Amino acid sequence: MTLYKKLTHPKFLDPLHASRQYVPRDIVDKAMTKDNIEAQLGKKGRTCMKFRSSPAEKIVTRNAKNLLAVLVFCKKAGDVEDLLEHGFTDEDLPLISTKDDLPLPSTKDSFKSTDEASETMEHDFELRSAGDPKKKWRPPEEWDEQDVDCFLQMQWMFLAPVFDVSGTHRQILRDCPLPFSDFTEIMSHNTVVVYKAKVNSSHQQGFEKEAPNLHIALKEFKISKEFKKEQDNMEKIRGLQRYKHITQSLATFEQGDPKRYYIILPFAEGGDLTDFWRTKDIKSRTPALTLWSLKQMLGLADALQGLHKHIDIGANCRHGDLKPGNILHFITDGQPEGILKISDFGISRIHINETFQREGKPTTTRATTPSYEAPEASPILNLKQERSRRYDLWSMGCIYLEFVIWLVEDWEAVQSFTKARESDGNREMLFYQIDGTTAKVHQQVLDKMSCLRKHPQCSPGTALGELLDMIERSLLVVDVECRVDSTYLYNRLTKVVRQAEALPRYLVGEGQSMG
Repeated sequence: MTLYKKLTHPKFLDPLHASRQYVPRDIVDKAMTKDNIEAQLGKKGRTCMKFRSSPAEKIVTRNAKNLLAVLVFCKKAGDVEDLLEHGFTDEDLPLISTKDDLPLPSTKDSFKSTDEASETMEHDFELRSAGDPKKKWRPPEEWDEQDVDCFLQMQWMFLAPVFDVSGTHRQILRDCPLPFSDFTEIMSHNTVVVYKAKVNSSHQQGFEKEAPNLHIALKEFKISKEFKKEQDNMEKIRGLQRYKHITQSLATFEQGDPKRYYIILPFAEGGDLTDFWRTKDIKSRTPALTLWSLKQMLGLADALQGLHKHIDIGANCRHGDLKPGNILHFITDGQPEGILKISDFGISRIHINETFQREGKPTTTRATTPSYEAPEASPILNLKQERSRRYDLWSMGCIYLEFVIWLVEDWEAVQSFTKARESDGNREMLFYQIDGTTAKVHQQVLDKMSCLRKHPQCSPGTALGELLDMIERSLLVVDVECRVDSTYLYNRLTKVVRQAEALPRYLVGEGQSMG
């Protein structure tokens, strides 16, 4: 098989730009062996005579595999040494024609004969390095315009980027193909589109930790301001690597004309928490499932603690939109049920100087999905007070309560609980209601917690019973000052989980089966 065939089988298409093909790095590396290179360059005696030392060694040691590959596609492989002697390597790609830098022809030039104009066009320009404009190469005399065009077009097939987790934002040239496959649009909303994709294994470094199967979520932004806001938040969150229950971004880049902006994230194969409740509803509510659920709630509390207190000195972060849809379910080899992680930091509020914005005004923007927002966000109350980090604790209390309902009853019960809050004229299905000029916990919420306490699994002295106490007395508390912070929640849940691990009966209640 010729080197050309080795480089073109199989073909890979950029799914975002169907007209662009790319050759993955691993295929180039596999094809560009010493034997294959020498076989290619030794086919013509003239080509072989040009080399005074091993061409294969030059190409490999001088990092010129892609240069040779482009020349192979253009049937000009023998000219690779001339490029090497001019100091060119793969780092100089893409090469740019200096003809594009020339001024428009003068009136005098327009009277030249066709042959003269063609000769000028072919020989009065060079190819220059994209990275070093001073580095130039004049193609051999036998190269015609078609050969140059072939090189300029084919080089892009070998320039698909390699993404890493360094946090460096990439500005990718417009004609570069993107190394993705298995591409599917999974969400589109206004100016943001989210795709599921798989990144080519040889075009990533470090993705395996967060995305073992290299499946990613590619979030595309049309508006730079929206992208920049989420990018800045994700960059701050990169400092929370030790918190396993926070979704970390993998990379960011921009490309195109008009510009599109992208964040690469691990793809959650299990969907979000709502998907988990719905799809896992047939599972038996065993002590093991209850313990796993409690550990996940503890992990989420730990993640919240990281967001609130450990981003950096002087910064104050709250998520601002905690809900089941923003808690993702990742399938992992180490845990049968996987792991839950907080995600979507597009509207997270990261402030300097406590919870105030630049002008010193309190944060009053209504951002949370209405069902899970805290009472202090109500436009009816019009409370002119700062939005503190304890705002997130109310939202977490709502999520925990629904989790308990699912564990003790089922998914249908969670849905019925939502509809019950709506039937009282509460179209937004809030966990609180307005009485005149004050807020109070919604009566349906109080009734549901009372009902749950009658279940043996939620009786006093059980793990879920203590969790319900925390939800009612510490989280779903209208008075912000009396609502606990994330550290308190984490410490309380830590004690519950430790006791559940030590005393299995603590998970089911007296008289209940351990099966």
